Amino acid sequence: MNYSILSTWTNEFRAPNLKVESAWQSSRQIRLVFSDKSQLTLLVGSKAFAFYGKELSPAENEHKIWDLLSKALLTKTQIDPNDRIIRFHFEQTDIFQEKNSLMLIAEFTPPKPNLILAREGEETVVIDALHKYSLADNPHRQILPKLPYQAPKTSFKPVIEELSLPLELKSLQTGETLSFANVNDYLQAYHEHVFLAREDAQLRKNMRSGWERELKKALAKLKRQEQEAADAERVEHWRVCAETLKSNLGQISRGQESLKTINYFDPDLAEIEIPLQTELSARQNLEWYLKKYGKAKRGRDLIAKNIAETKKQIEKLEGILERIDGGEEIALPSRGTKSRPERVPDMLDKLLRLRVSDDFEIVVGRKARENDFITTQLGRPHDWWFHTRIYRGSHILLRCFRKSSPNEELIRVCCALAAWYSKARFSQNVPVDYTQIRFVRKPRKSAPGYVIYTDHKTVFTDPMDLRSARSSLGL
Repeated sequence: MNYSILSTWTNEFRAPNLKVESAWQSSRQIRLVFSDKSQLTLLVGSKAFAFYGKELSPAENEHKIWDLLSKALLTKTQIDPNDRIIRFHFEQTDIFQEKNSLMLIAEFTPPKPNLILAREGEETVVIDALHKYSLADNPHRQILPKLPYQAPKTSFKPVIEELSLPLELKSLQTGETLSFANVNDYLQAYHEHVFLAREDAQLRKNMRSGWERELKKALAKLKRQEQEAADAERVEHWRVCAETLKSNLGQISRGQESLKTINYFDPDLAEIEIPLQTELSARQNLEWYLKKYGKAKRGRDLIAKNIAETKKQIEKLEGILERIDGGEEIALPSRGTKSRPERVPDMLDKLLRLRVSDDFEIVVGRKARENDFITTQLGRPHDWWFHTRIYRGSHILLRCFRKSSPNEELIRVCCALAAWYSKARFSQNVPVDYTQIRFVRKPRKSAPGYVIYTDHKTVFTDPMDLRSARSSLGL
């Protein structure tokens, strides 16, 4: 990210005396949630930058870290005058009423940006880092816990340019040009309209290429089956070849390329030339033709059935590609699961669905296998998952196609549906847990439909059938 943009953002942010409530980490970012529910997001990746805002969507597959920062007060923010490094200073009072100084160092320097938590004192000591490495990884410095922090040495020379406000940004989602009066709003919009849009496009591209590979396999399979069908149609030819070889075994020697003889099965007694496998003996060639004859005789009906099934599979795979192009996310079954790619189209057709809008869709799993599928295969980390507490029942998935947050009414309806599709269908005030898919996990070798989950909320609701749910949502 441009040094001038980072410098201007740092001056705009100016440590607003915020108290940290929690810290969350994903593969490429750390997110600080403050007591007023505002958030500071620090990203490291191909584009490394920071922005501050409220009601920001969490990253996928993130987990809680750094309890040490809890209740710490952000006091100062400064940028290194020589490089793209921003330091966030915190003060924390421990149980002995002693003040501790902590520092979060955001190194937005290529080729490997990093986020480092350190303790300030006579020297700055590393506590933890998003990316740790030793001298074996980087001969110039090491970032490891309990070691003094070493700033990166680069040849970068900052050039401070005066930014001309308002800043403009072209959205990759809508194509419109957006205008912003300050750098923080610009960076937040850049994250949403460019950064995440590129990630989403890459995810969709990878998803599509995976299904294209499955389609390519199915087309190759169909080609082989059609060749087998063509061979099967020559069943009489293989019989004639086998019977002719049986009568002429004495004329065949190993290495011979073909046998020319009279075809006694032809009314005109025309000459027939039978190709031979040069590496096989006369009897082995006879057995080879008998095998071709037997397979063709037995397999004509079976091959035709297999071809019909493969064509049906190809149609379903093409349908999945159309749905992905239409904005739907359908991931390939992950390795190690019992689900196979060819079963996904059938499973998708069997699911009970309620399309709420272009942004949301409710999916109901009515059997243990369907529960497994929608929770472990269909659901994405940002989707919402619902299930009755105590009572056995269906998994309800609320798919969020544009990663937007559902409103309270939609959550209430999903909870009511989870109560209806459970053993508590005819009860009242049924407890229903809900959380995001990223907090739901299936233990290895567990029974179909069994999962464990964390970070959930519980509501008490009356059951509601699908028809009532449609009416409640105005569908």
